Amino acid sequence: MHLLPAKRKYISIGVEFLRKSFPVVLPTDTLYGICADVLTPEAVEKVYRAKWRNPSKPLIVLVYNPFQIEEFFGVKLTEEVLNILNYKKPISLLLPVKGFEWVSRGSGFIAFRLVKGGFIKEFLQAYKRPLVAPSANWEGYPPAKDIYQAFFYFGNSVAVYYDGGVLKGLPSALLKLEGKKAKLLRRGSLTEEDFKVLKVEPLEEK
Repeated sequence: MHLLPAKRKYISIGVEFLRKSFPVVLPTDTLYGICADVLTPEAVEKVYRAKWRNPSKPLIVLVYNPFQIEEFFGVKLTEEVLNILNYKKPISLLLPVKGFEWVSRGSGFIAFRLVKGGFIKEFLQAYKRPLVAPSANWEGYPPAKDIYQAFFYFGNSVAVYYDGGVLKGLPSALLKLEGKKAKLLRRGSLTEEDFKVLKVEPLEEK
C-alpha cells in the first residue's frame, strides 16, 4: 500500500496497480474516488467489496475524452450528450449501454463524467482507459475529505492513495436525457441559471 502526493511523477505507480486489477484512491474533480479499471470485472468487484456497496447499484465512470465513451462502450455521442458532458461544471450523465452488467448492474445505464482538468485528467490520460470512480467511503457514510479518512475506510484493500489535500466539493450533478431534454436526478453544484443553459427540467430532484 502506498500513500503518494497527487503529482504527475507518481502516476505510473497507480497505473501499474490498476493494470493488475487493484483499486486506487484518487482526488477527482469533485471528491475523492475509489477507482478501478471499468473493463475489468474483477477489479470492479473489489470496489464493491471495499465500499460495502449495494451490489444492485451501478457505478459512475470517468473519462478524459468524450469519445472514449464511444470507443469503449459503443455509445453514440449526440450534440445533446456532448453539450452536457462538456459543460463547465461536473455533470454525470446517464447513458444507455449494452452489456457491461458488472458496472450497470443490469440497469442498462451507466453514468459518465468528463473530467476537464487537474490531476485526475492527467491520470486518466496516462492510463488511457476509463475508470469507475464512486466516492471514497463505505455506503451510507460521509465521503472521505482526505486520504486519511479514505484509508480509515479501506485500509490495505486499496493499493495506492493519492494525496490531493482536503476536498470539500459537492458530488457531481446527475442528469438523464429523455429525448433532447435532460432530467435532473441530483443537483450537485448546478444553479437555476445552469438549468436554463442546459435546458434541464428540475422537477424530480433527489
